[in-house]
Amino acid sequence: MQDMNTTDATCPSVKFGDWLITLIIMLVPLLNLVMLILWSTEKNTNPSKANWARASLAVIGIQMVALMFFIGLFINSLTDAISQMGLSGLW
Repeated sequence: MQDMNTTDATCPSVKFGDWLITLIIMLVPLLNLVMLILWSTEKNTNPSKANWARASLAVIGIQMVALMFFIGLFINSLTDAISQMGLSGLW
């Protein structure tokens, strides 16, 4: 079993400047999703950056599912409130 503290010569760590550029790219809408997909699928991407991109995509997916759930909950509550007020003819 390999020690977790040893560094592998084939997998250099991601430098501070690279992470800084990565985080700045993540601020740009739509480009961030494209780059996350690109980094998670490219073979020449640093493995730690690729794993980070995969984890970020998973978190975004979980957030989207939660968002859809809460939007559905809000719409359901809104339609119930409207029907209780007797304004159901508007729908």
